Amino acid sequence: MSLSWMLVACGRAATSAPEPADATPPAAATAPTEGPLAAVYAAMDRSAAPCQDFYRYACGGWLARNEIPPDKASTSRVSGIDDVNHAVLRTLLEEAGQRRGEDPRRDRIGDFYAACMDEAAIEAAGTTPLQPALAEIARVRDAQSALEAAARLQPYGVEAFYTTAMEPDYKQPRVNLLMLMQGGLGLPSRDYYLGDEAATRERLARYTKHVAGMLTLVGEAPAEAERRAAEVVALEAALAQASLPLEQLRDTEATYHKHSLAELRALTPAIDWPRVFAAAGNAAVKQVNVATPEFFRQTAALLAKSRKEVLRAYLRWKLVSGAAPHLSRAVEAQGFAWATELTGQQELPPRWRRCVDRTVAALPEAVGPDFVARAFPGASKATANAMIVAIEQAFERGLATLPWMDAGTQARAQAKARGLSNMVGYPDSWRDYSQVKVERGDYFGAVVAARRAELARELQKADRPVDRQEWLMPVSVLNAYTNPLTLEMAFPAAILQPPLFSIELPMAVNFGAIGSIMGHELTHHFDDEGSTFDETGALTDWWTPAARAGFDAAATCVVSQYDAYEVLPGLRVRGKQTLGENIADAGGLKYAHAAYVQWTQEHPETLPLGPLTGEQLLFVAFAQNYCGKDTPQSEEMDVLSDVHSPRRFRAIGSLVNLPAFWQAFQCAEGTPMRAPRPCAVW
Repeated sequence: MSLSWMLVACGRAATSAPEPADATPPAAATAPTEGPLAAVYAAMDRSAAPCQDFYRYACGGWLARNEIPPDKASTSRVSGIDDVNHAVLRTLLEEAGQRRGEDPRRDRIGDFYAACMDEAAIEAAGTTPLQPALAEIARVRDAQSALEAAARLQPYGVEAFYTTAMEPDYKQPRVNLLMLMQGGLGLPSRDYYLGDEAATRERLARYTKHVAGMLTLVGEAPAEAERRAAEVVALEAALAQASLPLEQLRDTEATYHKHSLAELRALTPAIDWPRVFAAAGNAAVKQVNVATPEFFRQTAALLAKSRKEVLRAYLRWKLVSGAAPHLSRAVEAQGFAWATELTGQQELPPRWRRCVDRTVAALPEAVGPDFVARAFPGASKATANAMIVAIEQAFERGLATLPWMDAGTQARAQAKARGLSNMVGYPDSWRDYSQVKVERGDYFGAVVAARRAELARELQKADRPVDRQEWLMPVSVLNAYTNPLTLEMAFPAAILQPPLFSIELPMAVNFGAIGSIMGHELTHHFDDEGSTFDETGALTDWWTPAARAGFDAAATCVVSQYDAYEVLPGLRVRGKQTLGENIADAGGLKYAHAAYVQWTQEHPETLPLGPLTGEQLLFVAFAQNYCGKDTPQSEEMDVLSDVHSPRRFRAIGSLVNLPAFWQAFQCAEGTPMRAPRPCAVW
């Protein structure tokens, strides 16, 4: 289980805010026009009243100057970091391809990127690379053989019927346990299939037409493809019906069901799971966590009564849809057409950018060393580490102020906070990919080889000790994550970049931007999911009943707050689905601010702040993390299938509850940016 950033009880009187770090504005009366801080002020609209609409105040300048590019479904101020990182990655991959023979690692990433960029060879290959997989599918005769075929075809991008993950055992977190989870859908979530609204039926009709079009690319005649597509979508709809809503998957106790293979066979008598695991590459799996047992019971029954023709059509669809980005222009374009329907994105990104992403996905820790060398100055790591420690200390101090937490639970929470490990920038050692065969002129073969190696590496972890030094995210990906089972937080080099972080920015900006993200990841260890894991990372009830009741009451307040936010006409944020991220956003901001207050008492700001105070600048920097625009389709998809709230509500949802923010901007009672009944969990 990992939780990523890329996102006191209700009505209780607010406690007083910490003493302001700088109660009077600095001497500078005008906003800077040069240097890193100038971009912060340029993104603002200081004609807006901060206590009326802080999102416009913090982001109005950026919003006025930026539109969504046709090759994206959204854009944001922070995504500018991703553009810069991609340019760095492009240069290092092109150089690696041009300077062969100096380093096998660089040769491999250069060859992979070059193979991806060789469109002539990819066009010449057409769909020929899929022929071995299609032959495998043609041999499917029943549910058992369909599941085994799906397992063997995972290197081709096939994710069928269900999904798997390798996680630490929730109750023995030092040992890995294979998790079986609901899945197999072609649409982003179960909500896209269920309901009898006209919009849902119409979208399913368009989706069925898309599936039919994709099936024709692998040999189906048009009329036959239409019939098979309808059967495929009906199968997916049945899987959706058997699936739990996303909010219910957040219940860690309800998604922990450890089964021996005999118990798994009893749950699904018709399926020989050892043969399925052997087909995937590990016949030695001894036990599993069946996260959603009822889904597997219903799915086994569904597959048992499905005709072999339907199972084959479904697997062909999963094959071509998963492989489409790596095939000819016609196949990739056909697959992308449905992305336009779902997200509103009008164009594919440039070929070079897609190939950068694919090289990183295939060989992340082979690309990582060169990215770190170019994009992550050495002094940055020390400053980032010091900030994290300051935020952790602020969190520990804050525990004593929580009115709902008793002394016993507080002591356990402090022990857990002190046991967290911070992974900053990059790993101490890099993974080896010498077993991955990459040849220029055979791009699809390189993709399959990289996936096969990674799948084998993952599956071999089953029932073995957890490697607590492993990074679960490439260092060149713009994000951060928490793993409550291993008590770790990771902040890759890619996110430790301006405007989120720079040693050339005032610490007020650093604490508001990356500091709130650091606090976000820290708070995840204590949100509605993370709080169920103790100081060893084990799933256990370590709270007193009174403390848990206080937490639940405070969390209910947050759920109600976000339920009220309307994203599009008739479409509201799902407060329970997004609860963990909303708690983490609020805690992250609160403790980043508290850490900054303490920091400036020991290390006064040395860089100019402009016309704002340090605290004001911190809150602006926090909100600017979420300056952005999304297509309506992308916003709808996020609400239906994401655990993060839409960006505008991430910006204002935490601020309205924080007394320190009200003080910094003198927001009076009754103003929109001061909640009349503030919610506070941590």
